Amino acid sequence: MIFLTVGTQFPFDRLVVAIDELVGSGTIAEEVFAQIGNSTYEPKNFKAVCSLDKPAFDERFLNASAIISHAGMGTIAMAFDHGKSLLAMPRRSEYGEVVNGHQEGLAVKFAACGHILEARDEKELPAQVKLLRDFVPRPRQADPAAVARRIRSEERR
Repeated sequence: MIFLTVGTQFPFDRLVVAIDELVGSGTIAEEVFAQIGNSTYEPKNFKAVCSLDKPAFDERFLNASAIISHAGMGTIAMAFDHGKSLLAMPRRSEYGEVVNGHQEGLAVKFAACGHILEARDEKELPAQVKLLRDFVPRPRQADPAAVARRIRSEERR
């Protein structure tokens, strides 16, 4: 089962619609279950709920074969913590999905490091979904010393 989660603060209909179309066309053959927040769109090809309590969310996340999500840091961090393959499509400010482009920056950076897959928009989703099945995320290595050096260099400015 692929778990689609878009967070609960804002709707992300663009991603929900795109995944529904990919399931409907057979591009995604695996079962999909979704937490879609206050979406104005009701999926036709997979089961979805507005929100899940924390234990139910965690269970879906941990039992999923892969995660498809917005590029929220909480979801990305949870994928890191549990070694989950994650395909992220960032919310975009020009569509009123977020107030700034922070999700785009997160997705680009983590994808460049091999930690996640990124689809910049719904047109890129089909190709990235095909890669998701065999994607093995590169483990993220914490480097506190490098963080401390960077903070010190910023303080000197």
